[in-house]
Amino acid sequence: MEENIFPTYYVSWRKSWCYNFFSISAWFLLEHEQTVKNSLRRIWLMEKEVLFWSLYLACLYLIFAPSEISKILLMKSFAPLNMNVWWYATVYATFLALLPFLPKGLKALGRNNHLILATITLVIWGVRSFIPDMMGDLPGAFGFIYVFILISAYKWYIHPFTAKQIWLMIGLGFCFFILYTLASVCLSLFGYHVGIYIAGDWKLPIIMIGFGLFLLFSRITIHSRIINRIAQAAFGVYLITDYEASEKLLWQRWFNLEYL
Repeated sequence: MEENIFPTYYVSWRKSWCYNFFSISAWFLLEHEQTVKNSLRRIWLMEKEVLFWSLYLACLYLIFAPSEISKILLMKSFAPLNMNVWWYATVYATFLALLPFLPKGLKALGRNNHLILATITLVIWGVRSFIPDMMGDLPGAFGFIYVFILISAYKWYIHPFTAKQIWLMIGLGFCFFILYTLASVCLSLFGYHVGIYIAGDWKLPIIMIGFGLFLLFSRITIHSRIINRIAQAAFGVYLITDYEASEKLLWQRWFNLEYL
C-alpha cells in the first residue's frame, strides 16, 4: 500500500471544507455591491481574529508544549496574515482586497463573454487537472478568483440545477475521486508511488462535490440559534487545528491516523 495515504485524504478534506466555506462567502458577496471600504473592514476584522488566535496559541504552546513550536512559527504568529500562518486566511484576505473590482469587471463582460470565460477556465484548470503533471496548482488568491468566476456565472446566468442534476454532479465527483484512489493504490503495489493526484488544490472532483453540497443545502431554510453559534465557532476551530504546532501535536503524536 502507499506509504502515507492519510495526509492526502486529510489535505483533501481540508480543501473541500475551505472550498465550501469560500463558496458560501462568494455566493452572498455577489448579492450586494462591494466597496473598497467594506472589503478593508472585513480584512481588519479577520486580522484581529487571526492575530488573537495566533498569539493565544503561541503562548499556550510556549507554556505547555515548548518543543512543539519553532522560533520561526513564533515570529510569524505576530503577523499571521502577512506571514501566511494560515494559508486560507492569507489568500482570502488577498481576495477581499481585489473583491470590489471583480464583480464590476465580470459584469462588464456581459453574459456571453462571462460564460465563455467560465468555460475556458473550467477546461484549463478543471478538465486538464485529470492528467498528472499537465498543470501545477493555482497560486495564491488566483484559485479563489477562478472559483469566483464559476460561481458568479452560475448565479447570474445559468438556470438553477435540479436536485437530480446536483446529485449527479456530486456522484460523478465521488466516482472520479474513488477511481483515482484505486488506480493510485494499484500502482503502489507495483512500486509506483504517484499519490492521489486528483485530491490536490482546486481539482475538478473537489469543486464538483463541494459546490454540489453547497447547492443542496442552499435550498434548505433553517433558523437555529444553536447552528448559528456552531457556525460562528467554525473558523476558530479551523485556526486552532490548522496551526502548525497543532498539526504536529494532533496528527503526528496524539491521533496518527495514517497507520489506520
